[in-house]
Amino acid sequence: MGRQGRLYVEVEPKVLEWALRRSGKNVDELSNKTDFKRLPKWLAGSISPTLPQLEKLSKATYTPLGYLLLSEPPDDPPSPIPHFRTMDNDEPSKRSINLEDAIKFTERRQEWVREYLVELGADQLPFVKSCTVDDDPIEVAAKIQDELGLREAWAKSQTKEEAAWPALRTKIENKRIFLARTHMVKHHHSRKLDPEEFRGFVLVDEYAPFIFVNSADYPGAQMFTLAHELAHIWLGASASFDLHDFQPANNQLERACNKIAAELLVPTQAITKHWDEFNVSDDVYRAIARHFKVSKIVAARRALDAECISQVQFDVFYRDYKRGYEDWKAAEKQKKKSAGVPPDKTIPAYISPRFMDILTTAVGEGRTLYREAYALTHTTPKTFDVIKKRIEERVPPN
Repeated sequence: MGRQGRLYVEVEPKVLEWALRRSGKNVDELSNKTDFKRLPKWLAGSISPTLPQLEKLSKATYTPLGYLLLSEPPDDPPSPIPHFRTMDNDEPSKRSINLEDAIKFTERRQEWVREYLVELGADQLPFVKSCTVDDDPIEVAAKIQDELGLREAWAKSQTKEEAAWPALRTKIENKRIFLARTHMVKHHHSRKLDPEEFRGFVLVDEYAPFIFVNSADYPGAQMFTLAHELAHIWLGASASFDLHDFQPANNQLERACNKIAAELLVPTQAITKHWDEFNVSDDVYRAIARHFKVSKIVAARRALDAECISQVQFDVFYRDYKRGYEDWKAAEKQKKKSAGVPPDKTIPAYISPRFMDILTTAVGEGRTLYREAYALTHTTPKTFDVIKKRIEERVPPN
């Protein structure tokens, strides 16, 4: 107990240093804020923070409060799945705390649903790890199409790009592949996921593979990310990745997944077959994109791969595309500032409809406590009930 009846908490400076380093937060930046003006003195050990101050630091550094009360920094190893960056060498790179927490939260859900399915006697999924990086990408893409029940030119039958995503998502989740899509960590609007760091990640498992797509990315680009993650499941390797400019990291696995994804969405044979039709359009890349329900950058890249256009033509397109993409990001940022979205509208897409379906069934059967369900979905009882009702009514999530 300190002056004026305040409760001060003794903390180890090295634990505070660990929390700051882990969060990537800058000491000078934090100490400029009213709540943390004495942070340098806490780090020096000359004074201690109050409990409310420590609670605020816990939130600011995304660190559980209990960790800050330890005498030594905790053993908090990063997720073992590799993170491939296009600009890096063969070695996987370090992830931000936001991406790391998103992966760990998804891993927790995967562990729960895997145990639940094993307990029920569910079979392993035969397509997981059924192919190798040495297999022909065209053949692997065909196996994925067959397993998901995607007929040839399935995307063309969708009226618009927005309709292709839920159509493919339904087929994926029907195969017990759990698909989540969001732009934030645990529904925290202050913890945005950066598409420049990663477009998606995949956690491969024979019972419960999980796919996570970063919805902060350009909408048309998310379809390619999804296809890339599907390839990871068939090849049997978990990873997070950025796919900068839709080019894989300098890694055999990533290159194989990219080739499979490209063939799955925009087959070389199909783009060559229809090239004369596309080429008469005022915007050839838009015509390809509309046909296959992908982004224009994917369309242009596939035209280059199929040798329908030259490298010079692609470079000219790409310069214009980058300017348009930056304009889109600025517009999206402004739109999100001026409009909020009710949590029950965004959470189902983050959690995966199939996962919510299984979880609500487990709760209804008494196999899982509500307390655990709230933790697995990071919801309150009220929000969980709203989502549960939407699932029961089969109202499609965003």
